[in-house]
Amino acid sequence: MRAAVIGTGLIAHNHAQALRQQGHELFWVVSRRMIAAKQFAGAYGCERYAEALTDEILKDVDAVHICTPPGEHFAYAKMALDAGKAVFCEKPLTFSAEEAESLCRLAEEKGVVAAVNFNNRFYPACEVLRQELYEEGPIRLVHGHYRQEFQSMPAPWSWRYTDPYRASTEIGSHFVDLMRYLTGLEVESLSAVFATFRPDRRVENGMMVPDGEGEAVTVTNEDAVALTMKLTGGAVASVFLSEVSPGRGNDISIEVICDDTVLEWQSEDPYAIFRGRKGEGVARVSNPFAGGFSTTFFDAVCAFYGSIENGGMDGRLASFRDGLAAVKICEAMKRSAEQNGAFVLL
Repeated sequence: MRAAVIGTGLIAHNHAQALRQQGHELFWVVSRRMIAAKQFAGAYGCERYAEALTDEILKDVDAVHICTPPGEHFAYAKMALDAGKAVFCEKPLTFSAEEAESLCRLAEEKGVVAAVNFNNRFYPACEVLRQELYEEGPIRLVHGHYRQEFQSMPAPWSWRYTDPYRASTEIGSHFVDLMRYLTGLEVESLSAVFATFRPDRRVENGMMVPDGEGEAVTVTNEDAVALTMKLTGGAVASVFLSEVSPGRGNDISIEVICDDTVLEWQSEDPYAIFRGRKGEGVARVSNPFAGGFSTTFFDAVCAFYGSIENGGMDGRLASFRDGLAAVKICEAMKRSAEQNGAFVLL
């Protein structure tokens, strides 16, 4: 199949590589900067590049991969869906639930595959954990964290620091989607506390530092979130999100507690599930050859194109409706944080 990739940042390279590995064709590259589009296209042997998405480009392709900053997702997704094209969009789907809802309706009206890249669903161990949870009794508690170090200073100054959200949408959306996927539970209400450390910073040679002689900037979106959620069925969840945890590359942990069993998965030990029962302690069960050494990103792209070919959505993919659910949760986090952590309904 022929695809257009919009955006030329780090994640766009992952999309292009997955397309190449699976035998699909990167047919168009679109970037707001023509030089970036040309360089990106050349790296993957693509002869077509442009600085704007057009109807003519959309006529040439079967699918569109949206890899731009989140504030641009809505316009590109709407244009692609209006043209009847399948869409694979990076998270978050949008910053606005109203925009996300309109994209859901449009995708359903057009009858096309529209997915959000919540790739953590594709870890083989997560699928095993999900199946085991369906066989266990009622879920009582969920707790976990998502910790990264990438925004610890010094860090590259970018669009991320001017968006309305940061930790909640960049990593929080991944956690809440994985929680929903594994447990089948929905968020009914939540309380969130946002923390922004050192709002006043300096930018020197493109790098953000706590202080110095560079350009003064003020960061207002959140470095970290402390989150409590009430879930359907009476379950309660507690989550800590941080983009400023030194030494933590991509550390996700989710533990689900039922009446008789505890099940946990950790991204830094991705082939293992931890199972616990009263009086028996916790056992680590590993399948080191799970999935034949595939990657979650590759598997997500494979599922996306398989869905196009088969005319039905792969159940592991996060639909635009799942993307909408994550947007609503992130919006609720912000509302709660603005009310000093008061519980708010979704």
